[in-house]
Amino acid sequence: MVQLLVALTVITFLLAAPPYVINTVKGKTKPERATWFIWSILGLIAFVAQAKLGATWSLVFAGVDALGSIITFGLSIRFGVGGWTQLDRIALVIAALGVIISLVEQQPIIALLGVILADASGTILTIRKTFLAPDSETTISWLLVAVGAVCSILSIGRFDLVLMLFPAYLALANLSVVVSQLIGRRMRQTHKQRASIVM
Repeated sequence: MVQLLVALTVITFLLAAPPYVINTVKGKTKPERATWFIWSILGLIAFVAQAKLGATWSLVFAGVDALGSIITFGLSIRFGVGGWTQLDRIALVIAALGVIISLVEQQPIIALLGVILADASGTILTIRKTFLAPDSETTISWLLVAVGAVCSILSIGRFDLVLMLFPAYLALANLSVVVSQLIGRRMRQTHKQRASIVM
């Protein structure tokens, strides 16, 4: 059963990548550069932290996540948006603080919380961008990663809050992007309807 859940984690992540990459190259999806830079660094740190915590099968999730972030950051350099706005700089400072905590702190759980703090700073940038430009993200990719994160949690095989923490956070983060996209689209439609009534 554990092997099946790990396989589902990897499969959902692999399925999430092609539509995101294709839409990015086509100019439909616009990755936020600072977000993906932060996620690339943190994905690597999270992988190491999970290994220190004694993760086994769930470690596969962290590794696949890190690789996906690095590839997307590479694409964002040419096809993405942002990267050095004031909000980006604030997020990068917060991310740096989280990285320092994760590297200096001897206790793996505190180090992992540092990673989550830093990761959230990048997530907020993409949530904001997606709310303002709902069509700039590929919905199915975020949903698939969220499903993969849930499968990763289940693959742990026992209730272990420490090992579940990072994949649980990633599931919530990915779903937050989808929710911001839906809200952004709805608000745009409402605005257009009101504008048409006034005209």
